[in-house]
Amino acid sequence: MSSLKDKTLLLLGFLSHEQMHGYKLNQLLKLPSNSIQVGKANAYKILAKFEEQGFVTHVEESQRNRPSKTTYSITEAGKIEFKRLLLERLGEYQPFEYPDGVSLDFLALIEPQEALPLLLKRQECLAARCTTLQSYSDDIRTGHPGLNFLTLQAELEFEMLTKLIENLKGR
Repeated sequence: MSSLKDKTLLLLGFLSHEQMHGYKLNQLLKLPSNSIQVGKANAYKILAKFEEQGFVTHVEESQRNRPSKTTYSITEAGKIEFKRLLLERLGEYQPFEYPDGVSLDFLALIEPQEALPLLLKRQECLAARCTTLQSYSDDIRTGHPGLNFLTLQAELEFEMLTKLIENLKGR
């Protein structure tokens, strides 16, 4: 599970590139290329805390016949905090949890004919994720090495799942 530090790093990182309104920020948070997930409500809660800490500011922009837009900008203090967190986090290692592995650990307790359709469904979902992650251009990959990790992780999981399905079919 991602920590507040990681969510802070992600949000400040996005705002370090450019000021952006809430809608665009939420679209970025939904990208499958993100290493962590941050929900819309959680993001706004964190942004409000950032404002209290002086890391971001926001401006309300009124538009005719439309709801107002909120545009967020990182402050100098926010840039300093982002760099501090980035340098701190680069030197850390946190093994990730694999919740899907729990069900695989108990696979031997059910019949293969019960498990196979479900594992094939999982394999389809994983194949779709691999396709999505592989579709990013080399330019994007160059600037986001974490995306390469996510791609390799998904491909490895797909390979492992394929072997597991083949073994179950052989029983």
